[in-house]
Amino acid sequence: MPPPPEAPAWLLTPAQAIPNEPAATPTAAPPLRVHVLVDLEPGPAAGGHVKCWEHIAEAATRLDENLDLTVHFSGARPCRVALSDRVRYLVHRPVFSTSRLGFLSHVPDHTDLAPFHPGLARALAGADLLHTTDAYFAFARTAMAVARWRGIPLVNSVHTDTPRYARLYTDDIVHRLFGPGWLDRLLVERWQVGRLAERDMANKLARYQRQCAAALVSRSDDLAAVTALVGPERAGLLRRGIDCRLFDPALRDRAWLSAQFGIAEDRVVVLFVGRINAGKNIMTLATAVRALVDQGRPVQLLCAGTGDQQAAVRDLLGPLACPGVLAPNVLARVYAAADIFAMPSQIEVFANVVMEAQASGLPVLVSAASGMVAVLGDHAAGRAVADGPAAWQQALAGLIDHPGRRHAMAVAARRAAVTVLPGWDAVLREDLLPVWHRVVRQAAAGRQPAG
Repeated sequence: MPPPPEAPAWLLTPAQAIPNEPAATPTAAPPLRVHVLVDLEPGPAAGGHVKCWEHIAEAATRLDENLDLTVHFSGARPCRVALSDRVRYLVHRPVFSTSRLGFLSHVPDHTDLAPFHPGLARALAGADLLHTTDAYFAFARTAMAVARWRGIPLVNSVHTDTPRYARLYTDDIVHRLFGPGWLDRLLVERWQVGRLAERDMANKLARYQRQCAAALVSRSDDLAAVTALVGPERAGLLRRGIDCRLFDPALRDRAWLSAQFGIAEDRVVVLFVGRINAGKNIMTLATAVRALVDQGRPVQLLCAGTGDQQAAVRDLLGPLACPGVLAPNVLARVYAAADIFAMPSQIEVFANVVMEAQASGLPVLVSAASGMVAVLGDHAAGRAVADGPAAWQQALAGLIDHPGRRHAMAVAARRAAVTVLPGWDAVLREDLLPVWHRVVRQAAAGRQPAG
């Protein structure tokens, strides 16, 4: 059998991809073999769902516990990447990617629509536990089948509000296919196809969670609902971690920001990090900033990311507004050099970027309709903003015009990050490992013969 191809450069860590992984040193007890399934493509432009598991995998390389972790991703170039002798990535070519459907070409994160992935199923055969991170697509469906066939316990965690995204993209597809007119209005307004898609995805998630040995959610305000669904012994919380050494206000350097991006040092920089698309509600923020510029306020929007509304933001605010996807070390310096962080998205299970902004000492503005309101914790560090450009314009003006208020919120944000927010090592040790061990013990006990 030929060795797997080399990993693309963006996926390599200090531990290089290897065709055949050396056998682990024998230990007194076999390692806990956990396979995590992320049906998305990693890379520089990947979102928080992917980055979450990259951070957890890195934390696993520092773990002194007997854990063997494989994180499966989807991608056009299959490969194997070793982070350590017991932590690795496997990238699988999708069976039927959404990228093959022209009317879904604008979707930012492509996934695999196949009902079953044979290659992935073979790779899961030796697992002690399977952990899925969605409930709808090829990886999750394959894991469910393998779990049933082989008696492997299954855990699920929620990372994306897929039901709400289904509503958004269903309505958007109708608009794109039929344009304005009676058929568009019939489908969206009268038949409410978007709401039907949202309800269908929510029902699929609930059915999937009921079949799992444990169901983890990302926010404490969602815990009651999943507890009612699966019971307290199977419900849990999976937090997000933050590296307060990487994201640090001590990195602030406005002269560097000016030289790097051409932003005048007297500008109040409003930073957005993420997909530049309708899902993040980016045009609401861009329109609000445009109104502030027209009023003569010294403000500059900086959007770190890419997306199908990038050109529209540039048309409104100029080329400086969208520098593209930034490398992690560059992004950390941009956070520290900015003045305000804005996340207008109304569809967020958990936005890692909000925690990165807090750790960097930025006052944070989030949509009042998003789940990030509950995540802010210390509300002295952030504000919830009602939807619409006018509300965002008012909220931003209140910080632009009052530097002292910005400073107080910045101090509170950094304090909350270093005293309240967990690191990724803590997330692995405290949120995941206890669940994984408990589920595997229960599964083993259930397989023991009675008496």
